[in-house]
Amino acid sequence: MERHIALIPDRFALYRYPVFRLISEYRRSGSEVVIFADPREDPSRVRLAPTEFCSMDPDEGGIRWQKIRSFYFRNICFWQTGLQRLAFSRKFRVIVYWGEAHRVSTWLSATIAKSFGKKVVFWTHGIYGNEGRLKKIIRTCFYRLADTILLYSEHGRQELVSAGIPAERLHVINNSLDVSAQLEVLNSIDDAYVEKVKRGFCEAPERLLVFIGRLEPQKCLHLLIHAVARLRKRGSPVKALLIGDGIERSALSQLAMQLGVENDILFYGECYDDAVIVPLLAVSDICVSPGEVGLTAMHALVCGTPVISHDDFPNQMPEFEAIKVGKSGAFYRRGDVEDLVKRISTCLADIDSGRITPESCREQILSSYTPEFQRSVFYRAIDPLLA
Repeated sequence: MERHIALIPDRFALYRYPVFRLISEYRRSGSEVVIFADPREDPSRVRLAPTEFCSMDPDEGGIRWQKIRSFYFRNICFWQTGLQRLAFSRKFRVIVYWGEAHRVSTWLSATIAKSFGKKVVFWTHGIYGNEGRLKKIIRTCFYRLADTILLYSEHGRQELVSAGIPAERLHVINNSLDVSAQLEVLNSIDDAYVEKVKRGFCEAPERLLVFIGRLEPQKCLHLLIHAVARLRKRGSPVKALLIGDGIERSALSQLAMQLGVENDILFYGECYDDAVIVPLLAVSDICVSPGEVGLTAMHALVCGTPVISHDDFPNQMPEFEAIKVGKSGAFYRRGDVEDLVKRISTCLADIDSGRITPESCREQILSSYTPEFQRSVFYRAIDPLLA
């Protein structure tokens, strides 16, 4: 059996290109990494990497990428083609699957792979902690198939340990964006430009809040609009810049008018260009994500902007762990507008006092949420499996 590695993500999202590019450079002990992913848009509408990376040489920025197909039922992927062939193939010693228990093809392929002596790895959120008893049992059985598990958070690791998965199999790999490119944009703008951009949205002494992401129900942005209205009534004027689009835009606009803050809620629209996004995040005082926070946290923190999100961690996305209370943001009591108002006020005070700084916001991202960090964890987890 050869010693190559097959990596099968849920999708080849564009934001993962930097880490997949670094992982593709893996050539230890004659091993290579080949990525198997569907290039077509899926129900998540996450932006995907261009298929041109399939045909480019890895030494010129390309990635060893084989196209497969994913099939969905009610927006849930249950089957990926070609996984059974990988399980039988003598080319791959290690197969890294996307670790979701509803993927029937993964159950079958991983079982076959293990019977042929291959090493099985899951890259996954793990157990959230909000599962019902039956779902937790099924997921725990699924994760027992893996020789090694790469997890997006320490919370997920602790939940799996509590479920009886041996701790030595678990590696926290976190998540990442293209931090180098974002810092390059950030370093190209000066204080005068930052002030000019900010004053395009608000006038002193108004403060600027921001949200970036899709305007969808799970983001709970109605709470942010209520918070803006309450802060203004109490003599703390703020404006909220919403970068993104989605099915909630009309309802949010109507709510702003009902509360009399239609001039304080600024709908910027959809934007994926970091040359535009980074300055907008950098000029904002706080990024507020009342629902699940996800990649929004990393995007804001690397720009030096603190983040506020809810404190119900079993119902959070794993990136909530990048937020450090009193250092890079805060958590409010989920669903409680008054507590959200309190946390915004406290966070603004911490910024004014110098307790929260751009440097303190970036610290966790630069240490543990970069493509380079993910590559190091990947190597550390995979190397023993090739021995």
